[in-house]
Amino acid sequence: MPRQTAKPFALMLAVALACTGCAGAPPATQSSQADAEAAAAADTQAGAAPTSSAQPHVSYLGPEGTYTQEACSVFFGGEGAYLPHADVMASVQALVDGEVDYAVIPQENAIGGPIAEYLDEVIGREEVRVVGEVELPISQNLLAKPDATLDDIKVVYSHKQGIAQGKAWLEEHLPNAQVQEVSSTAEGARMAAEATDSSCAAIGSAAAADVYGLKVVADNIQQSDTNKTRFYVLALGQPDHEASDRMAFVASGDVGDLAELLTSVEAHGLEVVAVHDRPRKTVLGSYTYLIECAGGGYEAFDAVTQENATFDFRYLGSFPVR
Repeated sequence: MPRQTAKPFALMLAVALACTGCAGAPPATQSSQADAEAAAAADTQAGAAPTSSAQPHVSYLGPEGTYTQEACSVFFGGEGAYLPHADVMASVQALVDGEVDYAVIPQENAIGGPIAEYLDEVIGREEVRVVGEVELPISQNLLAKPDATLDDIKVVYSHKQGIAQGKAWLEEHLPNAQVQEVSSTAEGARMAAEATDSSCAAIGSAAAADVYGLKVVADNIQQSDTNKTRFYVLALGQPDHEASDRMAFVASGDVGDLAELLTSVEAHGLEVVAVHDRPRKTVLGSYTYLIECAGGGYEAFDAVTQENATFDFRYLGSFPVR
């Protein structure tokens, strides 16, 4: 990776960061089938959107009924096979092992913020690239058994992001309920559905209520009506260099050089969309930053690297947002 140098734009930000066969057509011949498969493989390698001739296999944070599954459907248009995994790490591992074509992972929520361990999966796996993004409006709901009332509820299950997003509502309406973190909002719904009585509830989607036979006791309990979660669509292979809606890269270096790096990013016509920091686990003040931008692709990234020799860089790709 290139090593590069630069000077100040967002010193305050730097300091703060430190502390996705037509009917009637004749049957495919053996050679046409081979051609279709070759084209599908090329599309997968290039990160192209899936077509009807090649149904993508996509891993996601399960079980059925999570917002991540919904993000899969949004990005791939409902096409393909969506395969649930117990956690995000297992979902990404399925991609690395070649079991699926794509992995969709949540990475940031407007209320709960970035999800550090999920970002680590992107930062720490050099074979992984970003080929798409979904920005999904999130409506959190309190789900419980059909005969349950608010007074019955003593335990609430959810993913930590669901808990964070519903924290104010819980404090006001269920101040004495025991809140338990689980692996996903849908897992919480499953646990509430399998409870032996009506004292257990979950924070999750209305879709999860349908999947697990629950009812929505209270809807839209998140702290903000503008609540959204950003999801990355991951694949293997070489990152796409052509400019698209967004591009992302990783930069590892000292926090004292971050303002100069961000100034350089802006100078090359890029708009910073997000900056996430993770400790390099070497010395204090040294971080790996995942930086997402709009307004350019690899050419702008390459120019930034030439001016910032104090950082180690890795390009994650250019990609559409849906």
